[in-house]
Amino acid sequence: MKRIIHLSAGIILVALGIVMTPLPIPLGLVMVVLGLSLLVGVVPALRHYLVRIRRHYPVTSQKLRTLNHRLPRFLQPLLTETDPDHPLNQTSH
Repeated sequence: MKRIIHLSAGIILVALGIVMTPLPIPLGLVMVVLGLSLLVGVVPALRHYLVRIRRHYPVTSQKLRTLNHRLPRFLQPLLTETDPDHPLNQTSH
């Protein structure tokens, strides 16, 4: 049941965030990040995709790694789980 709630809320937040992105206030980006943080724990393919993107852009990944401790607590697991240098993600490239 918790998985269904996270999946539904994540999809709704990402969809609303995408719709709200053109607005002058960056609330849409915040909603997309919140939705992705919910979906990463529920959709393993999304986690693997984010790991692959971070592996492709190592400079950005390093900056995210250094900012991790300054971000809100709900975002810290998202960045840790999608870090290409995290032990769970140490597969052949």
